[in-house]
Amino acid sequence: MAEVATADGVPPSTGQSPFAIARGQTFERILFRNNGKTLHEALVEAGVLSSRSKGFADFRLRMNGGRLRDHDQAIAGTSKLLQALATGKEKVAIIASATVRLPRLIMLPETILVSDVVAVTGERKAPVLVVGEIKTYPDRGGHTDGGELAQARAQAGVYVHGLRTALTELGLAASISVASEGFLVLSRPGVNRPSIRAGEDLRFQAWRAERGFKQLEEAAKGLPPPGDKDPIAAIRGAETDYRQECVAFCDRAPVCFARAVRESNPIVLGEDAARFLGKVSLHRAVALIEGAKPADAGERDVVRRMGIAAT
Repeated sequence: MAEVATADGVPPSTGQSPFAIARGQTFERILFRNNGKTLHEALVEAGVLSSRSKGFADFRLRMNGGRLRDHDQAIAGTSKLLQALATGKEKVAIIASATVRLPRLIMLPETILVSDVVAVTGERKAPVLVVGEIKTYPDRGGHTDGGELAQARAQAGVYVHGLRTALTELGLAASISVASEGFLVLSRPGVNRPSIRAGEDLRFQAWRAERGFKQLEEAAKGLPPPGDKDPIAAIRGAETDYRQECVAFCDRAPVCFARAVRESNPIVLGEDAARFLGKVSLHRAVALIEGAKPADAGERDVVRRMGIAAT
């Protein structure tokens, strides 16, 4: 989407400050240095891994402190490791940046998921992948911001569903499972030491991810295949549905907001105005307030409700 924003003439951003990104990279390097020693100790302490568990696989790219050149190398390495785990030829406890490519056209031009960290349990049985999400905000003893925790769980749920889909595609679903419970890796207040929130229930988040991917796949069917036409141009020409939350994560939010203003969409005044007016534009709402005759049932309903609000 950053490329689409650039084509729109909007300077792309990562949604975070450079300081936040640098701190996150520093935190991850601390967790994964010395073959993940610091993270392993924290996971053992939290009961996610046993003290006997061993092995560390690193699929991070060079830009993130790893050794791999690109995502293709990370995908190939992750697939090879999963196959080795399924046959018992390999034993690892921690996988950094497990990378999978989903088989269907869900997002253009392709769908690649990179999980922050995956713990491998089930030492004497079939391997079980436990998804973890790394965040730099501190764990404040049960008082961490609920919205931030919900966002972290939602991201972890995407990786749960993505790994399950990848295992099915590789024919390994019968040999390796993905746990419905995951963990969050937060920092301790004031220091870059990990605090693990284990036992996070991700069933609902994984279900939402599956549902969302199906909706994205349906939406992608309406766009031309990447090989036939320019996907950037296709996305720019597609219909948009601006919402307040777009500002928090999408680089194209200014473009879609400007379009909503041109179309006199009530959403520019917020979700409450959009719910109240429905399909009635702002310009038309002003005309109704000034005494214009309603043209249809929707406008008559708006006039009725505005009348109730006035009394």
